[in-house]
Amino acid sequence: MKVLSVRLDEELENKLSFLMKKQKIIDKSTYIRQLLDKTLSEELMEVLCKQVEEKKISAWKAAEIAKISLRKMLFELKRCNFSGYDEQSLREDLNFALE
Repeated sequence: MKVLSVRLDEELENKLSFLMKKQKIIDKSTYIRQLLDKTLSEELMEVLCKQVEEKKISAWKAAEIAKISLRKMLFELKRCNFSGYDEQSLREDLNFALE
């Protein structure tokens, strides 16, 4: 594991302490890693949805990058209110999957 040092201002530290106390969390490092993983996953999904919407990558490629199934990626695209998945995109994804 790599080490990352982060300085927290008083407001962030107070929020973190509050959440840890309410959830009875003792290990601050583990909790911050979990929060970071969750946030990065959400941010990655937003970027991938935008990339698919802009037709820069296919849904299949986005799923591959996110390390999720195509079905889950299509669900995420729907959740992001992306409705531009057309027949051509489907063909590209199918061709990619068959390669």
